[in-house]
Amino acid sequence: MKKLLKFLGISILGTIGIILILLIIFYKSDIPIEENQEKYFTEESQYIEINSNKLHIRQMGEGFPLLLIHGSFSSLHTWQSWQKNLAQDFRTISVDLPGHGLTGPNPEAQYNTDYYAHLLWKLMKKLNYDSIAIAGNSMGGQVAYKMALLEPEKVKKLILLNSSGARIANDTAKFKDQNNFSVFSLINHPVFSKLMTSITPKFLFKMSLEQVYYDKSKITEDKIQMYYDLMLHEGNRTATLKRFSQRAPSEFEKLAKIKIPSLIMWGEYDSWIPVEHAYRFDSILPNSTLKIYPNAGHVPMEEIPEETAKDAVEFLKATEN
Repeated sequence: MKKLLKFLGISILGTIGIILILLIIFYKSDIPIEENQEKYFTEESQYIEINSNKLHIRQMGEGFPLLLIHGSFSSLHTWQSWQKNLAQDFRTISVDLPGHGLTGPNPEAQYNTDYYAHLLWKLMKKLNYDSIAIAGNSMGGQVAYKMALLEPEKVKKLILLNSSGARIANDTAKFKDQNNFSVFSLINHPVFSKLMTSITPKFLFKMSLEQVYYDKSKITEDKIQMYYDLMLHEGNRTATLKRFSQRAPSEFEKLAKIKIPSLIMWGEYDSWIPVEHAYRFDSILPNSTLKIYPNAGHVPMEEIPEETAKDAVEFLKATEN
């Protein structure tokens, strides 16, 4: 018994010691709102207040409105190249979802995909867009198709890029169980998840980008820094942990009734959401087209923006037979 108590005591002290070392080496306080705003708020940026949220959005171009919805751990910056490439043909609207980017945390602590879908329809109403097209990546793909389920008559075209929702019933669970160590390993760990609000090593962001990009040469220091800065934006880390505890049903089976023309775009080398999920979306959506990219991973609109933007424009401009 004494040996067991001694072993437990040493284990507890060892754990405390490791935590203290991590705090000393990797502790990082939140980045003040003003600091990130100075770096990432552009001339196209504006804030729109909806339901206690101060949403950071960017509108660019002229033409039919296209709403762009980013994925988990990301921000509207993932659509930068698309917004430039589509500016001649469409009015693009990108938005930082609550808990992401310059929008920051939601005062009511609501972050699931159902909440996001309802919130974005309120944003569209405030911007006076009655009829839109929607594109969403990863978690943003699930938000996009939930918007289509809510108001199908208002959505003319739907684009899903490496969308979540096809594997399981809950929207923020692990994307792929067979993944090696990733940020999801920490988010789903009962101890380390709590530490992530104060210990967030920058190397995690480099590692995550290496997992979502197929071509690692396209990962720049500036890109890593941007992802790091915006995750450390005041309140975003705490919001991220709350978001992963708020799981709404994916409603994947309801996609069978969506008649909206849909384009499924997928990077073949996606290590977070396998390409097999693209075929599941294609099989359930009644009016879908599937495009697989052999030179991209989880964020094809960011990794191969010219190629994917071209395909998106062709799809959005195409008339139904």
